[in-house]
Amino acid sequence: MGDYIALAQRTDRQLVEAYKAGDPRAFAHIVKRHTPRLVRIARRYARSEEDMQDIVQEALFRASRNMHTYRSEATLSTWLHRLVMNSGYDHVAAARKRFRDVSLDDGAQGAHEANPLLAHDPTGSIDRDIVLRQAIEALPEAQRKALLLIDVAGLTIERAACEMGVKPGTVKSRRSRARESVFKAVGPRAATGA
Repeated sequence: MGDYIALAQRTDRQLVEAYKAGDPRAFAHIVKRHTPRLVRIARRYARSEEDMQDIVQEALFRASRNMHTYRSEATLSTWLHRLVMNSGYDHVAAARKRFRDVSLDDGAQGAHEANPLLAHDPTGSIDRDIVLRQAIEALPEAQRKALLLIDVAGLTIERAACEMGVKPGTVKSRRSRARESVFKAVGPRAATGA
């Protein structure tokens, strides 16, 4: 029991090193520590609880298989966040493909008769999301990190500053420049979802 508590008190970096050294319990602690946040991120890509669980499980599976590629320049939570985002994009893309592959044998009501106001296209924002993702990935690392920590992870400016090891004013300016660059890259229609 004491060993379990000792593992729970380790930092993320210590848990990663323990897992890389062959201790599977360390990964269990990583999962326990980060899953609530990863679930919140996955919900953005999921239409149901099952989809959300699939996305989180896929991301954690990728984390367990690729932990050797994790470099501690970014926090573990940021790395896991990106894995969930990537799993979410994959999930949405697969859903979109399934949606396109559906065949309607009943041709009684053609597309021209459908009411577009009642139609729901769950994949309608994928193109915008891809452009947005590419714009974010093109940002300098410091700006991207400030943007992700505050606007995606939901940290306060002060907490993000602590996480990045800089002053809050530096985080504010990096985030501002990042948002401006992303807005220019995706345009006002894509940024607002219009």
